[in-house]
Amino acid sequence: MKVISFLNPKGGSGKTTAVINISTSLARSGKSIAVVDTDPQMSLTNWSKAGKAAFDVFTAASEKDVYEIRKGLSDYDFVIVDGAGSLSVITSAAVMVSDLVIIPVTPSPLDFSAAGSVVTVLEAQAYNRKVESRFLITRKIDQALMLNVLKESIKDTGVKLLRTAITQRQVYVKSILDGNSVFETSDSSAKGEIEVLAKEIISSFE
Repeated sequence: MKVISFLNPKGGSGKTTAVINISTSLARSGKSIAVVDTDPQMSLTNWSKAGKAAFDVFTAASEKDVYEIRKGLSDYDFVIVDGAGSLSVITSAAVMVSDLVIIPVTPSPLDFSAAGSVVTVLEAQAYNRKVESRFLITRKIDQALMLNVLKESIKDTGVKLLRTAITQRQVYVKSILDGNSVFETSDSSAKGEIEVLAKEIISSFE
C-alpha cells in the first residue's frame, strides 16, 4: 500500500479536484483506492454522497486519525489524502505517513507562497525519513506570464515538478458540481490529461 497526500494549505489550489479525478483514473485501471478527506469543510466527503465515487471515502478529523491510515487502510493499493485548506498538525501528520506528497499549485503568487509551508514541513521531516515530493500545476493557462514565474520559483525549491499539468477547463468545475469526475463526461482531452498524470504519479514509485 502506498500513501499519496495532496497538500497545500491555500484553499482553491485544486487539491480536491485533482484527488477526485486522479483517484478515479487509478480505480478505473484496476487499483483499489481509499481517499481520506482531512478538510474540515468535507468537500470531498459531501461530493461522494452522490454515490458515484469509484473509490472508498473516509474522513480524518484529527492528527491521530491520519496516523492510523497506514494500519487501518493497509488492504488498499493506494490511499490518497486530500489535505486540509489550512496549515495544521494534520498537514504534518499527512507528510509523516506519506510515500509521496504532491503539492498542487496554480499560477498565482498566493498559491505558491502557501505551498512554501508544505516544503518547510517536508524539509523538517527529512531528518527522520525523506518523503518524495512533486509540485503539480493546476488551472494551467498556456502563455500566462505567471506560469513561467511559477516554474522558476518551483525550480528554486529543489522539489521536482510533474511534467503533466491540469489545464484550466470548465469541465473540471462542472463535473464536480454534478457529483462526477471528468470520466463521466465526453471531454476526451480532460480524461486523457488525467490518465497521463495518474501514470506519471505511479511511475514515481518505480
